[in-house]
Amino acid sequence: MKYAWGCAVKLVLKRQAYDLRRQNKEAMNNKASNPTSNTPTALASWMRGLARELEHQGCDARALFNEAGLDFALLDAPEARYPVPQTTLLWQKAVAATGDETLGIKAIRHITPATFHAVGLSVMASETLEQAFGRMRRFVDLVTDASEIELLSTHDEFIVELKLREGAHPAHQSTDGFLCLLANAGKGLGDPSLVPQRVELSRPAPQVRNLEFFEKSFAAPLKFGSNTMRIVYELAMVRTRLKGANPLIAEHLDQASQAAIERLKPASSVSKKIRAWAVNHLPQGAPSIEEAASYMNMSARNLQRKLADEGTNLASIVDEIRQTEATRRLKQSQDSLTAIALDLGFSDASAFSRACKRWFGKSPSDIRGA
Repeated sequence: MKYAWGCAVKLVLKRQAYDLRRQNKEAMNNKASNPTSNTPTALASWMRGLARELEHQGCDARALFNEAGLDFALLDAPEARYPVPQTTLLWQKAVAATGDETLGIKAIRHITPATFHAVGLSVMASETLEQAFGRMRRFVDLVTDASEIELLSTHDEFIVELKLREGAHPAHQSTDGFLCLLANAGKGLGDPSLVPQRVELSRPAPQVRNLEFFEKSFAAPLKFGSNTMRIVYELAMVRTRLKGANPLIAEHLDQASQAAIERLKPASSVSKKIRAWAVNHLPQGAPSIEEAASYMNMSARNLQRKLADEGTNLASIVDEIRQTEATRRLKQSQDSLTAIALDLGFSDASAFSRACKRWFGKSPSDIRGA
């Protein structure tokens, strides 16, 4: 049965990849979906929820999109992207047209897991909420490169923090919606009891008449005007196994997400070249920034700057490679844990096991036996 599921998923993903390339060939020629390399972007489909909510409130969504310089037709192109500055302008126009500062939260009522490409679907197949958030962190660039997700844990708390990247200025309504999605992730995964302990928002407090709506939507105590945007869960809660988990499907969807991220990068991108080099370097140990810079024939500072311009860094690239290869080797080979650990640049099997716990919330042997 597991083999049959795997074959079916592979066929679906191959078909999906073909359709995405065909549908986006024309869409990606549009200037709205092909901004300059330094302009943060977001999946156009993410704005579909706003379009539906505007229509629900009796507004001409297409006209507002056009006023903001966004091609309305790209909402149905799966990998098309909008420049974040123009989406911010759209949110401003939408709030002005409706007088509704809660639009960001209301917009997410109209989206589905597929809105976020394969990431949303793999999140639905995750084994725990911690693992679901790990996928969001790993593949957030596919949704938007205007922000990043950091995951922190203490002895009893699990913290999901949303950080804006330099130069990114999304509208409050955009971050309201995204954070509300994260806060309701447990409910979306079929367990309404998985709610946060508290939520911190950097935005100013909404109007008094909208405060109750915010509190009900996030289902947690709220702090406005915070220096951070974070959602805090009980640690044991995010490690509770979810009933709808399907590791096999999640693994194949992760591959689709990684492939989609790679398609976003130009063939000449520095991060793509470093990734290809690092894969072969890992058996010698985790590469240093100096070694990577020497390979690229540039200074370490220049390499760091170029990688930052592409929204990444060497540590993130190495971490992504290790996660992908660890999953593949544990599932598809009978190599010893020590052999896999050394091939991935770890000092020993214990270091590899700790990394697996951090990435997946389980040991290598548990992953192999799943």
